[in-house]
Amino acid sequence: MTDRAVALPRKALAASVAGKGVEALTLAALVLLVPRALGPADYGAFAVALAISTGIATATGIGGPALFARVLAPLDGVRRHDVARALAVRVGQTRALLLAGLGLVAGGAALLAPGDVSALQVSLVATAAVLGTAATLLSQLALGLERTVAWSLRYPLENGVIVAAALALYPSAGLDGALAAIALGAGAALALGVANAGPALRGARGDAALAPGTLRFARLQASGGALTQVVHRGAAPVCALAGAGAVTTGHAAIAAGVALALTYAVLQTMLVVLPGAARAHVRDPLGAEAALRRTALLCAAAVVPVCAVVALAAEPLLVTALGEEFRGAAQALRIALAAAALAPLWALATQLAVVRERPDAVLTGAVAGAATFVLVALLTAPGSQASAAAGAMLAGVAATAGATFAALRRHA
Repeated sequence: MTDRAVALPRKALAASVAGKGVEALTLAALVLLVPRALGPADYGAFAVALAISTGIATATGIGGPALFARVLAPLDGVRRHDVARALAVRVGQTRALLLAGLGLVAGGAALLAPGDVSALQVSLVATAAVLGTAATLLSQLALGLERTVAWSLRYPLENGVIVAAALALYPSAGLDGALAAIALGAGAALALGVANAGPALRGARGDAALAPGTLRFARLQASGGALTQVVHRGAAPVCALAGAGAVTTGHAAIAAGVALALTYAVLQTMLVVLPGAARAHVRDPLGAEAALRRTALLCAAAVVPVCAVVALAAEPLLVTALGEEFRGAAQALRIALAAAALAPLWALATQLAVVRERPDAVLTGAVAGAATFVLVALLTAPGSQASAAAGAMLAGVAATAGATFAALRRHA
């Protein structure tokens, strides 16, 4: 056996890293400019809305990259396009049902949060979730078709539009304008997906037969994805539901937002390697898994030092970037950065489960992580502090990765 067939796709990785660089700029604007413009109280409400809408879009689609990469990578030519269209139709139907259920949960959470929530605000968040879910599906299809440039540009475009629209609309429309910016960002991402995936699907058959087990794989990945979002996106909503106040909720959102930016930069970079690893795993499983491990080590070498440096300088960075009123987010940020440092480990566990065709291991890890997050959040809820919510996030991430690896070892 040899690794040659599963050598790292250097050009695709370079393009992904470049995309992450652009995305980092838009995330910096989202984390720095928007809180300064909105202020702590309105930013707390904005952050909850953003967490809910993006959480729904991501929860319904987090298993999608693995699904499309695993199913489409071994195919080529017309067959690949036919299966891509058939798979997009079937997955789209499933996500529509999940979206309806999650939308009800998100709407209920918004109505239960302290303060007045208008029907317009609920509608804006729901619209953003619908548009974001469709955009996520099309961007994942691009990854499965190995159109990695379009995959890498989705989030920089969405974040950039949100920042520009929020800064433009908030002075005249207040919080409603800022929430409308979230929907506009999701709409821009959807337009990119249509422009990219449309030509590939045009003329393809939508009734191509799917391999046995494909839909079960999709269901398990989607279920695991929804539970994972409890851990990744739950810090700000749990503060709001605990009655911690808008300022504390905003602090939790800042901490979780920085951690998630790093976490998903790692995940999306590693996903560029997944289609080739999935294709090669049939003939060279050891080489394919070695490629995934090398990528995880490279990501860890980059993200762990960044987390350490930002954690050490958390308080002066927050005060300089956001103002004195955000000094209280420093401890929560340090805790959340520990969760971000575990991102390569979490991503590796989930991708090993994909190439081994073990979506049950992903679901096992997600159940353990969500349960841990909820338990820790309940135990620390009386304090209602942002650092407590960040601690629940860290515990949930660690439990997710550990339980996924344990499930893989049990059936190795």
